[in-house]
Amino acid sequence: MKKILMVLFVLFASATFIFAQGGTDSAAFPSKTVEATVGWAAGGGGDVVFRALASVFPKYANGQPMVIKNVEGASGITGAIEFLNASKDGYSIMHWNNASLTKTHLSDVPVTGADTFVPVCQVVASYNYLVVREDSKYQTLQDLIDDAKANPETITIGNAGAQGGNHMAALLFEDATGTSFVHVPFSGGGPAITGLLSGQVDCVMANAPEGISNVENGQLRILAVFAAERYSAFPDVPTGIEEGVDLELPQWRVVVCPPETPADVVDKLAAIFKQCVEDPEFIEAMESQCVEVVYKDPAATDAFLHEEDARYEELVNSKNF
Repeated sequence: MKKILMVLFVLFASATFIFAQGGTDSAAFPSKTVEATVGWAAGGGGDVVFRALASVFPKYANGQPMVIKNVEGASGITGAIEFLNASKDGYSIMHWNNASLTKTHLSDVPVTGADTFVPVCQVVASYNYLVVREDSKYQTLQDLIDDAKANPETITIGNAGAQGGNHMAALLFEDATGTSFVHVPFSGGGPAITGLLSGQVDCVMANAPEGISNVENGQLRILAVFAAERYSAFPDVPTGIEEGVDLELPQWRVVVCPPETPADVVDKLAAIFKQCVEDPEFIEAMESQCVEVVYKDPAATDAFLHEEDARYEELVNSKNF
């Protein structure tokens, strides 16, 4: 009888240990630093959003940090190609957005818009706007349009990178207004704003939070935001629609993992980031930069990316790049 009880005790103890061990493994993720690749310069929209995520990430990730790795070039594609060889254990994630997705249709690159990477979640959306220096002669969007029509291909408009999201937005603006600008690419949204401040360009097609702090301190002015509604932070700034330009230019940012990352790992990351985007500190940071918090789970993000991929492929084909 004692032997039977001893055997039962050992089996019970073993089962308890195995169960507890499995629970510990599950709860332990992440157990080290998570690296986030951002394919843009520091200070650009993607960089600012992901650094805001990084600031709250440890709260929901067992105290583990998320560090940003900036890999500039080719509208995020340089970083994306490097990211193909990143670890598939959940400790490597990447920023992915309109510009990078569009670029896959513009160049012969080893990544595709929606099928290469494993989607984790969408975290934010924002809208393009045209910004000028405070001392610019353009007081309204119509002033700029009128001058551009009268003097085609003389006004310079900066963007965050050739054939990137802001460049595409500027081209759509041209189509909508019947204008033609000289497009000046920079290595990111931050450098484009610096170029505007230093007088290298007349205006910049930007995306929040690029240049927002400069608007707040009086160095720059937003002529119009291309959204359905005005920015709550800048209620006096009209929308493009209010200025007679029927155009909305949304930009989005999502988190992705390398190809073949297991679904259970993706789900764990998605759960962490859902808590991050619901964190009041993150929400406040995004509101201050005129960025809308938008969360989509892995399945919804996957469907959304395929829709966007088809839309941008059609845009690129129509422009005959």
